[in-house]
Amino acid sequence: MSTAYAFDPVRRPGPVAPAFPVAAPPVVSGPVVAAPPAAAPRTRALAAPKVLAGAAVMGGVVCVVVAQLLLSIGTANGAYRLAELQQRSDVLARQQQVQAESLQALAAPQRLAARAAALGMVPDDSPAYLDARTGKVLGSRAATDGVAKAPGGIVR
Repeated sequence: MSTAYAFDPVRRPGPVAPAFPVAAPPVVSGPVVAAPPAAAPRTRALAAPKVLAGAAVMGGVVCVVVAQLLLSIGTANGAYRLAELQQRSDVLARQQQVQAESLQALAAPQRLAARAAALGMVPDDSPAYLDARTGKVLGSRAATDGVAKAPGGIVR
């Protein structure tokens, strides 16, 4: 077939002459012999394979449709589960952030000083240190008198 016909579907080729001449049926001279009678077609034998093939095709189609429905249901359930887990993750992330901020507020130096004062602890303005090599105390040994002093030596 020419490519011109492939590009232009309106143009169609005309009837094509066969490459080899077709021979006419042979002429028989003499008495005409009748063809043997044709046997009756077997309708039952030929119908059974068609019914079986049709049933097999329909069974295959039903199986494909059922499989597609099950996959669609599974995918939809997975999508709902994924959305639920993402929502739960967002809630837990917010709770974690709130807890972290609460922990930072409790660990702030001002908060620790206020809790220590509530327990009766007083800050010492003259710290003493222990020398690990000699075992001696360096600095002031005087105990605090239990009176809390604000920075700058003002008694409260």
